[in-house]
Amino acid sequence: MEEKKKAAYRVGVIVLVVLFVLTIGEYFVAQIPGGVISVLFIIAIAKSWAIMKYFMHITSLWSEEGGH
Repeated sequence: MEEKKKAAYRVGVIVLVVLFVLTIGEYFVAQIPGGVISVLFIIAIAKSWAIMKYFMHITSLWSEEGGH
């Protein structure tokens, strides 16, 4: 069970770092004159997907093993 907790913690930290990097990327893309809205939109979709999958566990809604 301890290994499972360590693995979950590791995934959480990795996702947190990825979200941080994407947020920094958003900032720099937003600083480009003329603004590249499509790139910002793609980054926002990627961030929301990561949050829903890893923190909200939305994929478990469609799995057979879940008790939902």
